[in-house]
Amino acid sequence: MTATVVFLIGSAGSGKSTIGKYIASRYGCTYLDKDIVCNTFTGTLLEANGYAAYERDGCDYYRNVVMPLEYRALLDIANENVQLGQSVILDAPFLSYFAEQDYVKGIVEHYGWDSNLVHPLVLQVNVNVDVLRKRIQERNLERDQWKFEHWDEFVEGLRQKVCLWDEVDRIEYDNSAHTLDEEQLKQQLQVHFAHCPYASMQAEMSSDDDASSQTSCKPMT
Repeated sequence: MTATVVFLIGSAGSGKSTIGKYIASRYGCTYLDKDIVCNTFTGTLLEANGYAAYERDGCDYYRNVVMPLEYRALLDIANENVQLGQSVILDAPFLSYFAEQDYVKGIVEHYGWDSNLVHPLVLQVNVNVDVLRKRIQERNLERDQWKFEHWDEFVEGLRQKVCLWDEVDRIEYDNSAHTLDEEQLKQQLQVHFAHCPYASMQAEMSSDDDASSQTSCKPMT
């Protein structure tokens, strides 16, 4: 069975989690959110070394020591699922790795993923800057304090960090709207999950529902 590994990339607050959970539920993927996977040990490591549990931005210890451990743990768990033929959604910014052109290639080689069995896919979530600020404010997390104190610097950093990864399919989705455009996402993802039995089952259920609806609405004679 072919597994799709979706690298769901984009800024904090861009709505990756909403999109990732939608894709996971539609296609039967394992959904891995880096924050959920890593926050407990990340906070413990930061506090043990004299930092606040929520410090991320502007913290060299987090960037140089803790963050690599987070991504290693995330990818190790993903690989365990891939080995079972299970597609995976990786919900993480990945911003610090954008400049590494062979980043995905290196992951594929490290875990020995067979190109006939594992399909990496980048789904980049973009969002209007004003919408981004509003969403980050609404989630009200302590670790976002640095972002607001250095907003212009934060935004400029996002603009400068362009994903340069080679040898991987890529989709971009603008998530600035108030609601998720499910139809657009389905169209963009269709070819990448054509192998997925769960997707086929959902398509059949949808067709059955349409047929049932048409039958029930047919006027009596």
